[in-house]
This record gives sequence, structure tokens and C-alpha cells, in this order.
Amino acid sequence: MTYAQATEFLFGLRRFGWRLGLETVERLLALLGDPQARVPSIHIGGTNGKGSTAAMLAAVLQAAGYRTGLYTSPHLLDFTERIRVSGAPIGADEVTRLTEELKDLCAAHFAPQLVPSPPTDRLPHPTFFELTTAMAFLQFARQGVEAAVIEVGLGGRFDATNVLIPQVAVVTNVSLEHQEYLGRTLPEIAMEKAGIIKASVPIVTATRGESFKVIRRMADDRKAPVVNVHEAYGYTIRESGLVGQTLDLAGPVRRYAALRIPLAGRHQAENAVTAVAAAEVLEGLGFHVGEAAIRWGLSQARWPGRLQIVSDRPRIILDGAHNPAGAQALAAFLEEHRSALNRLIMVFGVLRDKDWQAMLAPLGPLADQTILTHPPADRGADPRDLLMADRYCSKVEIAADPGEGLALARTAAGPEDTILVTGSLYTVAAALRSLNVPIA
Repeated sequence: MTYAQATEFLFGLRRFGWRLGLETVERLLALLGDPQARVPSIHIGGTNGKGSTAAMLAAVLQAAGYRTGLYTSPHLLDFTERIRVSGAPIGADEVTRLTEELKDLCAAHFAPQLVPSPPTDRLPHPTFFELTTAMAFLQFARQGVEAAVIEVGLGGRFDATNVLIPQVAVVTNVSLEHQEYLGRTLPEIAMEKAGIIKASVPIVTATRGESFKVIRRMADDRKAPVVNVHEAYGYTIRESGLVGQTLDLAGPVRRYAALRIPLAGRHQAENAVTAVAAAEVLEGLGFHVGEAAIRWGLSQARWPGRLQIVSDRPRIILDGAHNPAGAQALAAFLEEHRSALNRLIMVFGVLRDKDWQAMLAPLGPLADQTILTHPPADRGADPRDLLMADRYCSKVEIAADPGEGLALARTAAGPEDTILVTGSLYTVAAALRSLNVPIA
């Protein structure tokens, strides 16, 4: 099997969609000797910011000297981005070897395909996410990882990653998303996110209002200590720029003056504070972290595709905002720095199951020109179907794909102007490929 054949097999499992339940992944992991139980872990869920928080916390633990694993999804350019050890993506040869091993195991122990009523002695074949989650846990165990930071894929309660008994759980925030799976209201979605809370395991959260009440009730039921980031920490942003920010932070363990994070957008400051809170909880559990590792780790954290500047003259910013809350955070960043952006040309491609009107409502009025395009995904919305986009955007054009959208934007932009590519990580990934920008 080659790497191309391995990824073809893995991506082929996407036809099975998402399975919200743990029986199949638990069986698969049991056949592998439960590798997830052999590695200390931190489990991070939430609607937005969970990937950024995971990346920052992993960087802090790595700076503290721990052999650190990081499992995130989705990837931007290559599958190997999903599984990292000490910052380095898993090798293509390792993906190939692990895929062969898992493919053979699944053929021997699971039904050959997903069916409504599989044979009584066979569970349904693992989905793409179930298989890749098992691959990550197996890789981390075999590589001797000392702390694995694991990002939830979808929801929490029935997500394949929720086989963990972590040292710390984190729920960043809750907003409306994946309502066909998670519920129609914020409390219903918060209940799904709260499903990662385990008995007596500390939970760190930046949720607010009704969502926090749900988290608190679940934590109380499971006798899990709660760290509410908004109550336990106070911070002030000293400087916020296009390429990062500096903040002063005070919490229950120590004070940090002039913490530097190279991630732009004030929402990333909250994610950084959440990562610090999780690191300090780990300190209380016996992990040797310390102020120096927290400072250095945050300063080195990277999270591509999120307010990432990839070119100047014209400036090109890529941001994977893909739901209304993400769009509002992006709009706040654009409003704060509007004078430095000059003319703003937006290339917008969204998935058809997203509330694109609620995304364009804050973003459209900030753009001088909008180019609607088609993300390279089965769920990508045809830009011609985004009826009434001109209600929110001025000077709307349509491009067949993000590459063409970027070409149109670059033709229209002057050297001091800004091009923003957003709406979906699929759109951002296509822009990275078009611009030939690698993932660090």
C-alpha cells in the first residue's frame, strides 16, 4: 500500500458520514489494547476556538519538555496535519503502515460496510473519524507521548474521542452549530459539549450564561471541579495587531505581564487564557509546566488558516470562520483594524448546511467588494444559490472556485488593499493550494 492508496481508503470512509456513538470505536480500541488509556490526555471541546486552544496548550506542554501529542481536525492541505508529535506531523510512511494495520483489523472484526442492521456478531465498519481517532491514539502510545491534547470532532458526548478519561477537560464556548446532530438550542448543544466531563476530572471552560449553567450542572453531578475562566482570570490586552497581540493576565496561580501570542483577533486572547488555565490545572495535578514554558509556548503557537496573513501588497488574509459566531469574531477583528486594511475584497465560499446569511450579515457590510465562490467539497454551496447575498454585500461577483476568486480579487486590489478569504476551511485550503503556501 502506498500513501496515496492509504489516504484513498481513509477518505473513502467519509461516505459513511458521522456516527454519533461510541460502541464501534470502543471495540476497535479494545482490539488495539486500548492505547488511549496508556497516554495522559487533555480533552478539548467547544464550538469555536477549540483547535486554537489545543494548539496553544500543546505548544506550552512541549515547551515544558513533555513529548506532546496533538490530534486535531479537519486538516487543511494534508492528512498528516491531524496527528502531531512534538510539533511534527505524522510521516506519510507511518500513516500508510497504520492504515494497513487498521484496515486488516477492521476487515476481520467489523461488518464490511455500514448497514442499518449489521450481522449480530459484527459491529458496523468504523467511520473515517473513528478510524483516524484510533490511529492517533495508537501513534501516541507507540511514540511514548507523555501528554496528548485531543480536540473533539463533533459535539462531545457521542464523539469518537470521548473514550478518554483525561487529566483535564476543556469546553471553550458554545454557539449554534450542527443543529441537525446536537440540538436546536444553546442549552441542548451545551449538554452535548458537556458530555466530555468525567467523574472527578477537572473541567476548564470559557462558556457563559445558559451554556455555563449546563456545564456547571453536569460537573456538579459528576463531582468534577470547575474552573470558570471568566471568574478565575482577568486579562487586559496591551496591544492587538494584524499578526498577534500582547496581554497582561492574572489568575489564581500567578500573574503574567506582557504575554505574547502570535495569533491575531481578540477572541484568541480568550483562547490563550483558557489554555493557561488548563496548564495551571495540570500543574496542580503534578505536571511540571511553569511560567517560562507558558510564555515560550504561547509565543511559539501556530494555527494556520485562522487570521493568517500569507501575502503582502496586496495583503491576503485567510480565515476559516465557518459559522455565525466565527464570522462575528472575524468581523470584530476587521472593524478594529479597518483603517489599516484599506479597501477590503472578500472571497467567500461556504458549505450549504451553514447559516450563510448570518455569516454575511456582519462581514458583508465591511467589504468593498465580495466574490462568492464554491468550496471544493461535496457539501459546498453553489454561489449562485446564495440568493439575496447582495442584501449584505456590495458589488457581488461569482467565481467558479476559490482559485478563480483569488485571481479576480488580485486583479481588483491595489497594492495597499486587503483580500480576505473566508467562509469555510475548505475555501481556505483551496486558497493555500492556489497560492502554493505550505503548512508549517
